Amino acid sequence: MIVDGARPPGPYHPPAMKAVSRNEALVADFALVLVTAIWGSTFIVNRKVLDTAPPLLFLLLRFGLGAVVLVFLARGRPRTPRLVTDSAVIGALLAVGIGLQLVGQLFTTASKAAFVTGLSVPLTPVVGFLVSRKLPSAQNLAGLVFASAGFAAMCWPSGAVGLNLGDLLILGTAVSYAYLIVYIAEAAGRHDVRWFSAGQILFGFLFVGLARLALTPFLSRPGAFFAAESRPIPRTPEFVVAVLWMGILATVVTFLVQTWAQARMSATHAAILFALEPVFTALFAWVFLSEKMSVREWSGAALVLLGIVISELPASRK
Repeated sequence: MIVDGARPPGPYHPPAMKAVSRNEALVADFALVLVTAIWGSTFIVNRKVLDTAPPLLFLLLRFGLGAVVLVFLARGRPRTPRLVTDSAVIGALLAVGIGLQLVGQLFTTASKAAFVTGLSVPLTPVVGFLVSRKLPSAQNLAGLVFASAGFAAMCWPSGAVGLNLGDLLILGTAVSYAYLIVYIAEAAGRHDVRWFSAGQILFGFLFVGLARLALTPFLSRPGAFFAAESRPIPRTPEFVVAVLWMGILATVVTFLVQTWAQARMSATHAAILFALEPVFTALFAWVFLSEKMSVREWSGAALVLLGIVISELPASRK
């Protein structure tokens, strides 16, 4: 990645993060909250469909549909330097993050997987500093502390003891997602939103497809993952709806909106907003699965919201 102050000479040098007004910054925040809400809804969809569907093939269908739609929407838009390189990096991070998460869940509980994945929230400013040597504002750091505490309160499973192989694999997911958040924040301002979103999903589709091909000779082996991946693709209306939801709403819409919004905020600020994901997941589970939120979960949600309010203090925007 090329950071500010270290760009090569040439005719095209748009800024990594656009200067925006307070009103535009708030619109970007609201847009990213919408993205996080959609991600929260995917928990319900995945929970229902992955009991019968092969995980990687389901992901390939999702990315394939999303890529087709995004490329169609990008026709006629300008293609910028480094588009392929930046898209490939994001696609690789997506494939690695999701792949490690899928495998890791075979060895740990879903609640611990959610918590370890959420470590990307506090890891993001660390990665941001390593990549660009930029320190987040005091308001963003304070907001991050509250949001991370709220995330931990909501997601840390009761009675969990120690780390296992699955936790360590999913820790790789958290690191991958932290780099993804930072890289999108740095690169989004360089490219057309539609082409950059299309490129991310195209390369994600390519890398997941290559991984699936590499695993094909081993699908007859014993093990929970191989048994799940060797299932036939379901031919039911519910599965079609799930693919459409994940391919159109949770891929096309979210990547377009996320790419646009992250060009208008710091990576740390984006990570604070992403801490809302378990809040939305709990709310959707409450509405659609009749799962009640505990006092700890309500308290965690309040801390996440407090962190967002603190990060929105006027001095946090420059």
